[in-house]
Amino acid sequence: MWLELLLASVLGFVIYWFVSRDKEEPLPLGDGWWGPGSKPSAKEDESIRPFKVETSDEEIKDLHHRIDRFRASPPLEGSRFHYGFNANYLKKVVSYWRNEFDWRKQVEILNQYPHFKTKIEGLDIHFIHVKPPQLPSGRTPKPLLMVHGWPGSFYEFYKIIPLLTDPKAHGLSDEHVFEVICPSIPGYGFSEASSKKGTGCWRVAHSRLVCSPEPCAV
Repeated sequence: MWLELLLASVLGFVIYWFVSRDKEEPLPLGDGWWGPGSKPSAKEDESIRPFKVETSDEEIKDLHHRIDRFRASPPLEGSRFHYGFNANYLKKVVSYWRNEFDWRKQVEILNQYPHFKTKIEGLDIHFIHVKPPQLPSGRTPKPLLMVHGWPGSFYEFYKIIPLLTDPKAHGLSDEHVFEVICPSIPGYGFSEASSKKGTGCWRVAHSRLVCSPEPCAV
């Protein structure tokens, strides 16, 4: 008798699970519009434009002025980083930004790779596109899209890009040579932030927002 009761209980649970389980709804991944205002009736300009990182004496002076006005609250005693960024350490970081960091040198480093921008679903999306400086005869590079996370930036990949695009020059096998594209996700780096609600990680992961196919033709 107990065996029949056990089988009936298991069967009942299985039936209940199939009937009551939540139905998975597919995410709507159609085209969207994340720029300001309503989506225009005219076709969006998806042309690819060269972009260069630039700064000016006025911008650096303004940044220094804002840094000089920085006021830190004293941290809780013995808290280290348990309650947010430690204010005492933050003072050292701010001092480095103000007095030691070479902003113009960093601009030169950023511009060592070709930068571009294009419009995708109403947003100006920034990316770098690095082609191999040389290829073995008859070979074509493999396209590689590298996307940073939250938080992060395209700069995270700068040191590894030469190993991917020109491996032989770095003592590596050239069996695999890549053509690298690194976009800035919306709201990061030099990409425009969304003007609409709902631009979550699943929307950003959608290929239309991360990188359209056209950049590979740059």
